[in-house]
Amino acid sequence: MKHSIINAQGKWINYLSFDSVHQWHEFVAHEHARQLSAHNRKLWSKLRANTLHGLNNGTEWFGSPSPESIAELERHNRFLGMPLVSEVKKRIEKHLASFLELLNQEVLPKPSLAYNDRGLGLFCFERAAMGLSPLVPTNFEQPLEKTICKLQLELNKQKVMTQVKKVYAHFENKQLATPALRLFLLAGANANIEGNAMLYTGLACAILVEFMALRGVPVQVHVLLGSSFQDQSNLAAIRVKSFQETIDQNQLLLLSSDPRYFRYRGFQGIVALGNHFDLDVPSGLGKITPNMAKDFVAGYDEKAFVFEQCYSLESAVMQVEQVVAAYKTLRL
Repeated sequence: MKHSIINAQGKWINYLSFDSVHQWHEFVAHEHARQLSAHNRKLWSKLRANTLHGLNNGTEWFGSPSPESIAELERHNRFLGMPLVSEVKKRIEKHLASFLELLNQEVLPKPSLAYNDRGLGLFCFERAAMGLSPLVPTNFEQPLEKTICKLQLELNKQKVMTQVKKVYAHFENKQLATPALRLFLLAGANANIEGNAMLYTGLACAILVEFMALRGVPVQVHVLLGSSFQDQSNLAAIRVKSFQETIDQNQLLLLSSDPRYFRYRGFQGIVALGNHFDLDVPSGLGKITPNMAKDFVAGYDEKAFVFEQCYSLESAVMQVEQVVAAYKTLRL
């Protein structure tokens, strides 16, 4: 279904929402297989020819190492920079260390397991067993014996004493009403950005999601993929993480930060989107304009957060700090 909103400048933003990466890829494949207009079909053929020419001439536009063929680009489904992930992640985390430590201590402390004697939380049999009186065995030969003893204790069928008083487990610093965090991450880059510089956006976002999840903050992540031309924007909002799911780092990084993916399959998607909205896509595929993601989120979900593109270590760190600082205001 086609959707459109108007930004503050009175310009149209056309968009489609996808619940998964698989659903997005199915849409693109269907649009190219059956629906492309004569103009857009000709454009895609030209783009494929230009891609092949670039590969034959050793371009670094797709990152390094450069792919050897179009077939390699078509089946590419693993993030190009995985060997660099741990290295760059350490560099980002090093720069963020003092900021995250401050948050951990004063703003968003990570829940930690603690024990109490007030009956709060879950009864911990193993902890109570460490101080049981000699009338009750603490070393069980069979698992069934331990289960029977545990049931007898819980059902009060066996009167025992334990020297351990704090036998109920609970989490400290666990927020009962933590505001959810919905992130929209703008994918890709314009033509003047080097392939390997695209790595930082997804990596910084992954670090942010991990930090929030460890503190019990529900996080949902969408990747925005598209461009602007003919005085309007066309975007796909692709969900890569629901509030309940753990983050699939490969999917997040592949769609948001992989030059090999974006500059072939992403371009294929931009053509499919324009075609779906009955537009003739220009030869340059349009461009990513300033505030494109912010304008979309303002009209789509004003409570959501935008994770802007970042092509350096410094800008990646700044993005994480800005999102967390903005999130803090929801909790005050």
